[in-house]
Amino acid sequence: MKKAFTMIELIFIIVIIGILASVALPRLSATRDDAKASILAKAIQSVKSEISSAILANNRVPTTTSEMIKISNTLRDLSNFVLVNNKVIDIVDTDDNSSVCKKITIDDSNISNIKLTITDGVGDTAICKGVKRLVPDNNTSFTIAGNLINY
Repeated sequence: MKKAFTMIELIFIIVIIGILASVALPRLSATRDDAKASILAKAIQSVKSEISSAILANNRVPTTTSEMIKISNTLRDLSNFVLVNNKVIDIVDTDDNSSVCKKITIDDSNISNIKLTITDGVGDTAICKGVKRLVPDNNTSFTIAGNLINY
């Protein structure tokens, strides 16, 4: 009896491994994207809390981007947050830096009613779609300080 595999048997094994790999790899990629989206969604909530706390503690809105970075550890540590100016923060997909997933805007035009607004960006990558699904508060304003806050 022969103790070796035939060429046909080896080809069948290689084909089966190829089929299994073609099914598994896209799912692994989707899991990675879901993890990145979850990290960004949590970071958005952290930035929202950090900015709100700083405005309430200092009784004013940060006037420069460096002040904004100082009040937020999340902004300092993550490359996904792009400070457009001290009033607008873009949250981008780092795999495709042109994709803005969400946008955080601070509106202090009425000092008696400071609002923080989170809106959807134009990004359409898998990570952006995940962030939009996990942070659904599109065009929702949060009053941070003003005459609606009771001390």
